[in-house]
This record gives sequence, C-alpha cells and structure tokens, in this order.
Amino acid sequence: MIEILNTLQEYLLGHYTKWFFFIVIFIVGFIVINLINRYVAHFFNKVNFDRTLEVFIEKIIKVFLWIVFFIIVLSNLGFNVTGFVAGLGAMGIIVGFATKDVLSNLAAGMFLLINKPMKIGESVEIVKIKGTVKEMGISSCVIITENKEFVTIPNSKIWGSPIKNFSRIKKKSNVKK
Repeated sequence: MIEILNTLQEYLLGHYTKWFFFIVIFIVGFIVINLINRYVAHFFNKVNFDRTLEVFIEKIIKVFLWIVFFIIVLSNLGFNVTGFVAGLGAMGIIVGFATKDVLSNLAAGMFLLINKPMKIGESVEIVKIKGTVKEMGISSCVIITENKEFVTIPNSKIWGSPIKNFSRIKKKSNVKK
C-alpha cells in the first residue's frame, strides 16, 4: 500500500504542471462553453425560429463543444487523441447508417419548422390524411382526423409529399382588396 502511495506521489509531483493546466483549461472551457450557450440562446430569442428547432440546435452545439473540449483536455494531459478522433468518425458513420430514418425525419423536421407550410391548429391534408394539426415536432407530426383519430406521421413522409393547407386557403380568400 505504501508503494502505491509513493508511486502516486512521484507521479503527481512529476506531472503537477499538466494537472494544473488541466484544471485551468477545464475552468476556462466550462466558462467558454456556457458563454457560447448563452449567446446561442440569446440569438434564438431575437430570431423567429420554432422553439423545438432552437432547442435541438442548442443541444447539438453544446454536445459538439463538449466533445472538442474533451479532446483538447486529453491532448494537453499527454494522451494520443488521434485514435479517439478516428473512433469518433467511425462511430459517426455507424450511427448514421443505423439511424438514417431518424436522421431523415430530423432533417425533414428542421425544413418543416423553418419553411412552416403548416402550423398547429390548421386544417391540412398530408399523405391522404385529412385533419387538424395537433402537434409538430422535430421528428413527427400529429394530426387529428375528422373521426377523432390521432395519426402520427413521420416528417420525412410529410416533407416528401404535397401538403394541402385548407386553413390558409380560407384565410386568403377572406382578405378584402
């Protein structure tokens, strides 16, 4: 037990500058990531984006910054991070193939939330389903049909098909010239 403590003490004394810089980098990185998150949130408060899309983008930015921060910290501690970065790339490819349907729904959801071809409460017909939009999420949309059925449609099916929005037609026809 004494040998282990002596070895640990020798290691810490021999590498105290690395650990000091680790603590400094960790504190600075934590502050910088929080500042960037606040800036992104402040930016989204000023623009007119859908809140679901805002939260999704904020989370992606936060995860990306933490991964970059983690790589920087490990490289400053003397670890070889090239294998880790290569592993992240390979993992990204594997996850991309495994979740291609989910990712296509997310991408279509972002396009729907940005372009806004329909809004909650509007009467629409999508993929031959006619009803009122109840919910619009980043991956799917819920429509209540005339028969009071809740139908969940993946956003990739919505984005790839015609969207008939009956509410907007009525609104435009009621406008006086």
